[in-house]
Amino acid sequence: MNRETCFQLGQLSRKVGNDGRLMLVFDTDDASPYLKMESVFVEINKALVPFFIEQIRVISPLQAHIKFEDIDSGEQAETLVGAAIYLPLELLPVLSGNKFYYHEVIGFEIQNPEGQSAGIITDILENGAQDLFRLDLSGTEVLIPIADEWIVKVQRAEQRIIMQWPEGMLTINQAKKT
Repeated sequence: MNRETCFQLGQLSRKVGNDGRLMLVFDTDDASPYLKMESVFVEINKALVPFFIEQIRVISPLQAHIKFEDIDSGEQAETLVGAAIYLPLELLPVLSGNKFYYHEVIGFEIQNPEGQSAGIITDILENGAQDLFRLDLSGTEVLIPIADEWIVKVQRAEQRIIMQWPEGMLTINQAKKT
């Protein structure tokens, strides 16, 4: 299994007690589809290693205590703290309407309702405060905030996202590629 065929479900943030349990912080809006998992992949030294789940217990909507088979001490659990948890892409729930996964819209064109192109999505910049579409508009890099209220329609078949961005947004957020 490699990272290109997987998505990051979350991260092991800390050990819990001394029996091998860890805190799993989900990187999703809804963790409920993942609470009956039998196994996950843990990133160790840049490789995805399968781990079987002995127990998972919800602590909050986006956190759970997770106990892996054969991890039976705090010392063993401590070696996994900070590791990312992955699952295969085919386990992602199908989204519809204006909801989308970042990986699925790479290569989509951004247009306004009048058909003006802002460019092709080449990357998504996740920086905590405001995620951004990184676009290529005929050799010019354009950055546009991913704002739900600006997204008019996601057209998956046409590989296009229709957005209503504020006037002047494209000229303010352009930088020549070097």
